Amino acid sequence: MQTFGRHVLERWVGLVCRRPAVTVLLSLLLAGAAGWYASTHLGINTSTTDMISPDVPFRQHTETYRKAFPFIDDQIVVVIDADGPERADAAALRLADLLRRRTDVLHGVEVPSADPYFDRYGLLFLEPEALQDLVTRLAGAQAALGLLSADPSLGGIADMLDLVLGHADEGTPAELGRLLDALAAATEQVAQGQPAHLSWTGLVAGAGLDRLGNRRFVLVRPVVDNATLARGRPALDAVRAALADLQREEAGQGVTARVTGTVALRQTELDTVAAGATLASVLSFILVSLVLIVGIRSARMIGAILVTLVIGLLWTSGLAALTVGQLNLISVTFAVMFFGLGDDFGGHLGLRYQEELVAGGTPARLAAERATAAVGPALTLSAVCAAIGFVSFVPTDYRGLAEFGIISGLGMGVALFSSVTVLPALLTLLRPGPGTRAEVRENVAFADWIDRNSRAILIAGGLAFLAAAALLPQARLDANPLNLQDETTEAVQTYRDLANSPDTSPYGVNILAADLASADAAAERLRGLPGVGQVRTASSYVPSRQDEKLAAIGDLALILAPSLSAAGTPPPGDPAGALERLRAILAQHGDQPGVRRLAEAVARLPAEPGTAAALDHALTRGLPALLDRLALGLEVERPATLEDLPPSLARRWIADDGRARIEVLPDRDISDSRAMADFARPILAAEPTAIGAPVTVTEASRIILASFGQAVAVTLGAIVLLLIVVQRSATGIALILAPLVVASIYTLAASVLLGMPFNFANIIVIPLLFGLGVSSSIHMVMRGQDLLGERAPGRRFGVDLLVTSTPRAVLLTALTTSTAFATLAVSRHHGLSSMGILLAVAILATVVCALILLPALMIQLERMRR
Repeated sequence: MQTFGRHVLERWVGLVCRRPAVTVLLSLLLAGAAGWYASTHLGINTSTTDMISPDVPFRQHTETYRKAFPFIDDQIVVVIDADGPERADAAALRLADLLRRRTDVLHGVEVPSADPYFDRYGLLFLEPEALQDLVTRLAGAQAALGLLSADPSLGGIADMLDLVLGHADEGTPAELGRLLDALAAATEQVAQGQPAHLSWTGLVAGAGLDRLGNRRFVLVRPVVDNATLARGRPALDAVRAALADLQREEAGQGVTARVTGTVALRQTELDTVAAGATLASVLSFILVSLVLIVGIRSARMIGAILVTLVIGLLWTSGLAALTVGQLNLISVTFAVMFFGLGDDFGGHLGLRYQEELVAGGTPARLAAERATAAVGPALTLSAVCAAIGFVSFVPTDYRGLAEFGIISGLGMGVALFSSVTVLPALLTLLRPGPGTRAEVRENVAFADWIDRNSRAILIAGGLAFLAAAALLPQARLDANPLNLQDETTEAVQTYRDLANSPDTSPYGVNILAADLASADAAAERLRGLPGVGQVRTASSYVPSRQDEKLAAIGDLALILAPSLSAAGTPPPGDPAGALERLRAILAQHGDQPGVRRLAEAVARLPAEPGTAAALDHALTRGLPALLDRLALGLEVERPATLEDLPPSLARRWIADDGRARIEVLPDRDISDSRAMADFARPILAAEPTAIGAPVTVTEASRIILASFGQAVAVTLGAIVLLLIVVQRSATGIALILAPLVVASIYTLAASVLLGMPFNFANIIVIPLLFGLGVSSSIHMVMRGQDLLGERAPGRRFGVDLLVTSTPRAVLLTALTTSTAFATLAVSRHHGLSSMGILLAVAILATVVCALILLPALMIQLERMRR
């Protein structure tokens, strides 16, 4: 087979070298056409879910759910935090108004907390004990609320304090101390020239009306274009522009807004991946060039290799667009892969070309033909083995690596073809000299050291192998896609912040039931499962025990309704006069606890125009909204029903065909993949059609691990079969495979020592190690077999092997490959960076095994045989 292969290569390279200019010109024209086609037809998809085959059950369940509720998943979430609930409400509503103007890039905007349904029926959502406490508090504050309702301004506050302080000896449920402290704190801020806001919700109504805290959410449905890299960027730009307007309006008012959600996360990841892959591709080309300069020192030779690489990359891009049509989070690195691996072929052929020049004094054309015929079989075998490593994921359910395997497998074929076609033609045209081959002889000292210490080297390698194997149980898979993203981005930080609280956790599990009755029955079963916090259905938004709550609200309405009748209609006031009256009231009651701090704060107010108005604004800005909410909540006279749910809320829980949604939230932060699996497994056992991030991570982990095992088995099996056909020597096959097994264990141990778990992207490392690392072993073993056939008596086999150009080519190509892969470490996407680092480690491990352990083993076997 090798003889036949060499004959075909000799005929082909002879044809190429006789017409080098035509060969190069046709190659360039084809490269230009392929590059144009790729630029217009090759897209990118950053969805980690889409990297799993759509035929697996959890993907089908997810698709069914998305058809029922198509608007829930693809959305932008704006998280607004303020120093008070009133200000958070106002900011959320203002942002929604600004966003509703951008109908060109936004389908819709919702503020769930601002729906009148929750203002009207909010009191009914309280537990009976909490509602009764609220009734008692508000009834006791009836007179004070009446004053504030009639005049919700600084003058009304002065009147209220005059009333409350005048009856302080009778006791009051209005928690006078908290009220005075809050008024003093806000006044102190105004006196210091700082923005201030007094939240009345907690002071007047307690926790009853403040159940949402100071955080609000604005949900935005964007227009997305999956055919471009700017998938959701126009919508995100519109949201950020509206946020900038809001920040200008609320400058210094204690309002912050952050953007997250699936669209923001995917766009951020897409931008990070595209930028990282582009930068890594450029760096890999530059660094590969530098390594070639150091290793070859022939400008014409390096130029020929680099031109061949660029032509091959363009051909591969065109084939990728033609066959797969899109790139994913892994296959976006194919350019780095091509530079890192394609130069292997050029390096081996170029160094053998230089060896032919020095050994025989032959002209460039003849040296190119002989070099190609000599290394062609090993290059072909290496390319086939590398392609096997890439395409080993194609039969699996891991679609992301299958697509990457197809593109990179084609790339290996392209790299081989361009190396035996374009490169010999360029060598014939450019006629590079022997470079370093004419200046130095390979280092005999290293060869002699390996030859003399081969047994000790094998013992040390065996001990290192055992130590690495002991670390294998600590290797793990982290399938949480969020952990792959740049943790410094706003979208990721906000998402993690939401995960800290069970109430806002984005790691909910969703289940689709036939109807609401079935959903409610399933929800009851799910509430008892371990790790489950809240379980929600549409029925969760209809208050329970409404009859007894309505009675309490009715009693309170009889007391407060007359006092709140004028809420929100402040009369024209005089802030300066009100401030003077406040000073007089505080001076009158200065001997009471808590009054002194407020009086001192008022005394420190600067005597400047506008100070009184600023204090009025700070103390009363949120008061009318609270009074309006109280008045509306007291108007409820009948129980709330499902028919009362606002359409914007109902459609999030009940589909058009009547199917109902169940949401299951964890009782803690489950950002870790193992915690997600612990949360998801009991739910899946009860409801096999459940979907959501925990289910996706759990099921994807299972599929990835199964695909990993299948890919390793396919790669090893195919390589062994190929080696049996080509080698027909059990010893040769064992020598080729032994360094790969050792290097794989070293790489797995390195992942543990580096604290770098396997993930969606870097799981490909081990199958690729077998596919790519076998090249070094093949070149060394086949060169050793050639030397054994022609070795003269009295010569040392180990020295003869290690002073040829083959070890130098193995080292050079391994350095360029690992350097190219290592450039992925510059990416801020942890999937790409960890893949690059582990691939670089794997290649370096294989070259150590191929250049040190393998020669030592071959030397010992040769001595035993002799």
